[in-house]
Amino acid sequence: MTTHILGSRFARLVVVGALASGAAIVQAAAGEPGAFRYDASNVDVAAHWAARATLANAVMFSGLGEPIVMSASEWDDVLRHAGYVTRPPTPGLPMVGGVYAGGDPRFAAEPDFGKLETLRWDQASFDRTLDPGAQAWALIKITSPEFHLNFHESKDDKRIALMMLSQAQAQAGVLEERLRNADGRFAALSPEGRFAEPKPADQPAVLWSVSNLILAATSERDDYWHGAYRDLVDPDDWRELADAAFAAVQGLPPKTPAERAIAIEALGRFALATGDAERRDEALRLARDHADALTDVQEASLEDTALAVYGLVEADRLLADAAYADAAAELFKTRLLPRWNDDIGAFVPDEVGTSFAYTPRTLGALVAALNATRWYGPAELAKEADRFYPALFETILVRAGLLRSSPLPLVAAEYREERPDAHFAHPALPAPESAGVAPVFAGEVRYEDSAWRVSDPLFCTADAMFLANMLVMPHEGLADPFLPEDGLASLSR
Repeated sequence: MTTHILGSRFARLVVVGALASGAAIVQAAAGEPGAFRYDASNVDVAAHWAARATLANAVMFSGLGEPIVMSASEWDDVLRHAGYVTRPPTPGLPMVGGVYAGGDPRFAAEPDFGKLETLRWDQASFDRTLDPGAQAWALIKITSPEFHLNFHESKDDKRIALMMLSQAQAQAGVLEERLRNADGRFAALSPEGRFAEPKPADQPAVLWSVSNLILAATSERDDYWHGAYRDLVDPDDWRELADAAFAAVQGLPPKTPAERAIAIEALGRFALATGDAERRDEALRLARDHADALTDVQEASLEDTALAVYGLVEADRLLADAAYADAAAELFKTRLLPRWNDDIGAFVPDEVGTSFAYTPRTLGALVAALNATRWYGPAELAKEADRFYPALFETILVRAGLLRSSPLPLVAAEYREERPDAHFAHPALPAPESAGVAPVFAGEVRYEDSAWRVSDPLFCTADAMFLANMLVMPHEGLADPFLPEDGLASLSR
């Protein structure tokens, strides 16, 4: 197993904070100069805030889903775990449980970040399909512990984080009760009540999400967030759903390298979450099968290649087999490195000079590969990944405009006292109020004629939340898209 540990690398960084975002459908010339640049000392904080703005808008501000209302007892439980003694005013947030497939992220009215209820999107633009990928990737982010431990020192931040506990269980309930077809596969449900054809990619995402919920409720870590999940979530309520998701992964198995990589992560989390030794052994066997397939990836897309690197790194950590780490390093060196273009500041899928696109899924895959290499890869490749990641992050999210506006209004005053505003919002970015659009990810950006443009301005929940899950800031050496060290240490292989 590799010894290049995330904690030791992260401890060497001077974290000064940054925020990534992008212009609202503004074309920018490739390589456009700017006074502020991301680097290894601030890009992870920037990633946290880009993801945080996207999640907050998707499940709390926009109204993009089925509304839920917390009961008085649920509200009191949240306040108690957040540290309140007296009850503050109830926020007027359009909280949702089940999330819709997507919509137009332009504000329906003049936004006022002092009145969060004004941040709704135009409901007429919503695609009201209930998509299992959207539920799963939103649930994964909500149940990611390090996300809720970074920049959550205040009672207000803790309160918002714990309000999402009700949303997590609502999303799990949608998956369990409404998005399983007659064959037990998870499939999208149209507003008219018709199932779409189930996708192999959605099955491991669901397994990851439900396993995350169980792990949150069973962890012994001593902090406000885990304490609340232990107290307020019964993990046994969700074990049947986890078993159903495991069966769905078996019954509709992954086929592409990207799908296999996510399956390895999901199967690893299920192995840590399940109390059934036979299912644990079978999950580990399947993870090994998928990892073996990834060792032979040849010509593949950027997404498939990058996620294969991530999956192989996680296979090494899960199965304690250094051959997978070696395969990940070789794939990174021979299949990803040659695609980097310094002039453009991005990995290029085809010949330079041709038009190409980045979606949230493309960037999320590359972020996963770069972070896996930065934190767990061999030193010489980690150095390269450290150089590429801030540049790629800035190119796609800021210069290309994948993140539509600046999330600076969401950053609490106490955090801004410690850092210049430029670290939280790039000076080139428009304010959401002037742009008229929320700080969330667009559907696609495209490079052509030596310039970037937003080619699809709409918000796709599943893809956006996938990227939000890969954009992370480590907390005390732990990062959410990677299997938890404490669980791996005690896993019977």
